[in-house]
Amino acid sequence: MDALARPKDDLFDNSTMTVGEHLEELRGALVKAIIWLAIGLAFGLLVANRVVRYVQEPLKQAIIKYNADRDLVLMGISNTDDPDTQKFHRFLTQNALVAELVYALPTPLSPSAAEALLGTDVESGDEKVSGKKETETPSKTSDKPTPEPEKESAPGGVDVLDGTQRIHTADLIAAIGAVPDPNAMVPTVQFRRSERGVSSLKVEETFMIWVKAGLIVGAVLASPMIFYHLWSFVAAGLHSHERRYVYVYLPFSVVLFVSGVSLAFFLVLQYVLSFLLAFNSSMDVAIEPRLSYYVNFVLMLPLGFGIAFQLPLVMLFLQRIDLIQTNDYISSWRIATLVIFVISMVVTPADVTSMVALAIPLMLLYFLGIGLCLYMPRGRGLGSGAYDPA
Repeated sequence: MDALARPKDDLFDNSTMTVGEHLEELRGALVKAIIWLAIGLAFGLLVANRVVRYVQEPLKQAIIKYNADRDLVLMGISNTDDPDTQKFHRFLTQNALVAELVYALPTPLSPSAAEALLGTDVESGDEKVSGKKETETPSKTSDKPTPEPEKESAPGGVDVLDGTQRIHTADLIAAIGAVPDPNAMVPTVQFRRSERGVSSLKVEETFMIWVKAGLIVGAVLASPMIFYHLWSFVAAGLHSHERRYVYVYLPFSVVLFVSGVSLAFFLVLQYVLSFLLAFNSSMDVAIEPRLSYYVNFVLMLPLGFGIAFQLPLVMLFLQRIDLIQTNDYISSWRIATLVIFVISMVVTPADVTSMVALAIPLMLLYFLGIGLCLYMPRGRGLGSGAYDPA
């Protein structure tokens, strides 16, 4: 008994493998896991573009809705319950339209001004001959003149502008012949299509986001084989009843993690983006989301939810090692509520919506953890009074 009570000098006394052999086994498991990660990365890079576009969609929808709400406010439409207002709001959101206030000239350009600006004869549609250009005379040997390409004309005889043609402000003022009178300009509201999402400020930023998205997708796809090789190394040193505990708790942990990630991405993210956009609008701050910051935000929010949803298992583990008793959980639920709200504030962005959206599920999971501590059986038989390794 004294020999058993004395601490061992070598942790591998009862092991059939030496320290070097254990390290070699660990190296082999890590190499296999890295190989599977590289295979997953290769496949993840193939779909990384779609993943980045997919995670941008909630932001685009939130910005479109935000612009439609702002347009109603700017136009002085306050009765949002009116059917006509709701119809107009749907029209704005479905077409991603943004209202703009523009000042138009009181009268259209005169034919002479349009001729000077476009370089064409407004009435005949022929190109204006300048001193630097000379018209080609038909060949004397040809009886038929060279056919000219047909020109598309707008109503009134003015040629439709080429999409590649750019008209500068100085040229427009010169064509008008005078500086426009501000008092004569007519204020007009026009709507333009805007589906702007995120932007990139660095040349290499998009490439790095592509690699990061591919790595994340690859890690998720290869995670079963990665965990299998790591688990095969760890399981070799565990007893059979210890491995049975892992087989029971690991699926439960995965379900909690996936539930937290799904709640964050498919439900909470929409409310968080709407809240942040409205908050920036209240401070009159222009929003131009950046690609790298937004992708990190989208990744960190679900990750924080997934980790926080492990709360019941953490409570059960602390109770099993007799660090905290079940009665302590029950009597300290008020303190636990305060701690949960503080944790929710830390792991989520700086807004009330995401904090509350995480704190309320965590409170439910806290009471679920109490239920597990009360009714989860002990022992290697998961229900018998057998020896509990804890």
